[in-house]
Amino acid sequence: LNMISRKPYEGLSRKLVLAFDVGTTYSGVSYSILDPGEVPKILGVSRYPAQEHVGGDSKIPSILYYDRQGAVRAIGAETSQPHIIEQAEEENWVKLEW
Repeated sequence: LNMISRKPYEGLSRKLVLAFDVGTTYSGVSYSILDPGEVPKILGVSRYPAQEHVGGDSKIPSILYYDRQGAVRAIGAETSQPHIIEQAEEENWVKLEW
């Protein structure tokens, strides 16, 4: 297996890089902390709100609920919780899916 070798980060200050994979059904996030002189490691986010009980699930549903004023009310796995679905119906929230 031929792995791509990464070079040490040449910047002068520490940085955080985020990558978002927004899919039509599920989405995920990866990140890297860049430290000067260190080879960057790319890591995936493995826990999201409303998925704390799930071990290592690296994707969340690509769904958001907005209220009628345009404020985000629920994101990802939160949108499948029965009390959120009920509140969304009662308060006429808008469901956004890709």
